[in-house]
Amino acid sequence: MADNSLAERTWFVFTTGQKKYALLSSEVKEILRNVPVFALPFVPEYIDGILNRYGEPYAVIDPSPLLGDAKQNSALFIVLKSESHICFRITDVLEFQTIADSKLKYFSNSEGQSYYECSFEFDGTEVLVLNPLAFIEKVEKDIEAS
Repeated sequence: MADNSLAERTWFVFTTGQKKYALLSSEVKEILRNVPVFALPFVPEYIDGILNRYGEPYAVIDPSPLLGDAKQNSALFIVLKSESHICFRITDVLEFQTIADSKLKYFSNSEGQSYYECSFEFDGTEVLVLNPLAFIEKVEKDIEAS
């Protein structure tokens, strides 16, 4: 039987505003900068619009309002590896960081929000790992309701 305490995964660490977040690097398809975003009418405030990625429309999600922060005004985007064609607006790319699974702190169902999967320490601060599926489900639910 394999020793899971030795398992490591690589995380993409980034900021939205002043806060640090992470995604599994395997969930990131591409990082884009200075791509025009076309506004959409009658969508929730966290949906900034759509961008054109090689002829395919991608919904631009600003996770900040959903995480209790002010909207961002950055021109940096993470394109997710997802059939849903979603990308996140972010403030800055910090680095790719390899973390042992034993260092991850998972939340119980009563802790945090469904937007977070777990956390880990990076550069002396706690980095929250975002749950992309929670954002995708939120967008689908809100678009259906409108």
